[in-house]
Amino acid sequence: MDADRRVLISEGGSGESRAAVAAVRALAMAGYHPTVTVCGDLSLAGASRYCAGHVPVPPVASDPCGYAEAVRAELARGRYLALLPASDPALLALGVPVRHLLDKVACAAAAERAGLRAPPSRIFSSAAELLDAAAELEYPVVAKPDTKRFMAVRADSAAALRTAMRARADEPGRIIVQPYLRTALHGVLGLVWHGELVQSMHMRYHRLWPLPCGTVASASTVAPDPELESRLVRLLEGYDGVFHADLAGPYLLDLNPRIHATLPLALASGIDPVTAYCDLLRGEAVARARARADVFFRWIEGDLRSLLHDVGAGRVGAMAAIRALTPRRGAAHSYESWRDPGPLLTRVRFAMRRRRARRAAAVEHPITVGG
Repeated sequence: MDADRRVLISEGGSGESRAAVAAVRALAMAGYHPTVTVCGDLSLAGASRYCAGHVPVPPVASDPCGYAEAVRAELARGRYLALLPASDPALLALGVPVRHLLDKVACAAAAERAGLRAPPSRIFSSAAELLDAAAELEYPVVAKPDTKRFMAVRADSAAALRTAMRARADEPGRIIVQPYLRTALHGVLGLVWHGELVQSMHMRYHRLWPLPCGTVASASTVAPDPELESRLVRLLEGYDGVFHADLAGPYLLDLNPRIHATLPLALASGIDPVTAYCDLLRGEAVARARARADVFFRWIEGDLRSLLHDVGAGRVGAMAAIRALTPRRGAAHSYESWRDPGPLLTRVRFAMRRRRARRAAAVEHPITVGG
């Protein structure tokens, strides 16, 4: 393999990164040779027919130092053009200089300086301090860690917040509490290079999974917002690479300075920021480009589960859900692909393994009624 076309993609977690799958496919189609780090026997990206190789590494959650050492050793041994982290824990463990963008408190302050708005927030030094103040909050709220240690949770009451956060009462780390915003959710995926926005895609979110604070399950591309783009570029000053921003109306909710699971939508709408980034690293000229509007994206599993949840909650009728799930011509999908079935089959294996684990746990700890 040509060293200047080898790319290492690393999630460092469970192996279920949809962003890693999309990056592997995009890079291979463009003539690059994507290698994937793996932490166990199952990996969605590693199962792709387009994956050029696997590198075993320790899980970043339980052994961040060992994970970073293994990745650095592979980079030194393999002579790679680029490393593409696929998760925030991987970025942090590897010491990539983007911590100010991953820390939601620091990022919110930087966003305000760049002309973006952050949601009104209260910051607690720990989950225990938050639980002590639960009765003082105005509900509904969203509680999330200052860095992605766990998923954000929504609570409609002090009792619900205590239930959701009690298991984390002894964990260190700040917790941010914000009002639950009911404004339209949207996002921007792009590539910045030397202070310029090289490629961009704007999208409107239709559904999320898991609810109510999950990731994009379905979305459509929309016309660009040049003012928003210029503010994001100011926020990303000093960073070169792919990014994804989540917004609710005018508020910046999250910023991911890495590859993201909405990459298939970018590819379907006419841009390829991952390949463009690698081309730039090789010294090639890359034309500026924006994605086409009105292209639809669906992560089938997530969208189906989101709609079933809404039907069960009475927010969506059964016929409306069926219409929403109707296949759309030209739609982009996540890891679901008949040309590259390995990731989908591996996702089924993940699901079967979890089901067996739940059954085993139920047998070991049965629920009894009465005395």
